[in-house]
Amino acid sequence: MLFTETVVLKLPGGPTGEYDDLGNEIIAPGTDEVWPAWYEIGSSTESTDAREQQVWGYTLYLPHDAPLDAASAVTIEGVDYEVIGEPGRQPGGFIVDGYVRAAVQKVTG
Repeated sequence: MLFTETVVLKLPGGPTGEYDDLGNEIIAPGTDEVWPAWYEIGSSTESTDAREQQVWGYTLYLPHDAPLDAASAVTIEGVDYEVIGEPGRQPGGFIVDGYVRAAVQKVTG
C-alpha cells in the first residue's frame, strides 16, 4: 500500500444557503479531515541582497477520491502547508490504484 502516512486536509467551508441581516451569504466553517497519504520532502534556500528565503515543501500523494483542491491547506507532521497550483489526478489502472498528486509548500523568511 502506497499510503502509509496520514495528513490532515484543511477544507474550506461552503455556502449554507442562509443570509445574514445585511444580505451576505453565510459561509460554513472549514473542516479538518484525516487522510492516508504518502509524501516526499524537498527544500530550497535562496539568498538575495535584502533577505534569505527558505521554501520547505513536499510532493503529496493521496487516494484518488481525496477532496483536495487549490484552495485547501494540508497539515503534515503538525505543520501547515499551502497547496501550490492545481492538484493532478491520476486514474487507476490494472496494477496501481488512482491517486492525487499535489505540491505543497511553506514559505518562511
